[in-house]
Amino acid sequence: MIIGSIVFAISAGVLLVDPFAFVSYIGLTSNESVVWSFRLTGVLLVALATHMATTSRNAADPAFRRAALVMILVSIGLAVLTYLAPGTATTGRWVFVGIGAGFSALYMITLPIKSIGYKEEQPNSA
Repeated sequence: MIIGSIVFAISAGVLLVDPFAFVSYIGLTSNESVVWSFRLTGVLLVALATHMATTSRNAADPAFRRAALVMILVSIGLAVLTYLAPGTATTGRWVFVGIGAGFSALYMITLPIKSIGYKEEQPNSA
């Protein structure tokens, strides 16, 4: 989750500083509304990156697992929406589709491992 936090923080920075470059990178047509929407998304990504970093370091295992389940859905959603976005399918778009799908896969692989470790840490009630 900390790696996802770093990726979201970098994306947020780019979206806040130069949303035109990001919009062009993923092949969308740039206009005032699109740029404004991407700046707003940058602000939201700051909050999400902070939440992810905090959760990964400080949350108890049950809360971490619930956050990871949400991030599976968010990662898949971002990948699908980026893929379906109007405009030209650029290399940048495919990079972000891959990043979203990759994070979703990592969460799906590591969540059962984390859950198994959590169950092993529980005291036996016998």
